[in-house]
Amino acid sequence: MIKNVLILLFVIVASTVSSILIKRYLENSYVAKISFVELEHDFDTLRNQSDAEYYFVYKNLGSKNLQIHNIKSSCGCTIPSWNPGELKPNETDSFKVVYNIENKGYFIKEVLVYSNSESSPDKLQVLGYVPFE
Repeated sequence: MIKNVLILLFVIVASTVSSILIKRYLENSYVAKISFVELEHDFDTLRNQSDAEYYFVYKNLGSKNLQIHNIKSSCGCTIPSWNPGELKPNETDSFKVVYNIENKGYFIKEVLVYSNSESSPDKLQVLGYVPFE
């Protein structure tokens, strides 16, 4: 009798553990995964032009639609703009980052991308130099 109870208890525990593991596997299999062509862009020296802009290109390598919820920069001199729509698996898109060149000298600005990707937030950088002319 005790042997049958122990076997039953073992079967219940084993099936519970396996169902938890399967659930976690399936949850991780159907995720959005953002991949950037570049994590950093160097504007180099910015002369005689209006604000500098760059488009960060990204792709959804996951199996679930990707949605960017927010993009924040480390200061008000770096302005991001992006498409609020969803990106299907294996599709590519881009978002723009504009740097205000009224700020002179060397700069390194961080841009954080908040999305439903498993790696969120993703950290990108823009850097360069605006001469004191």
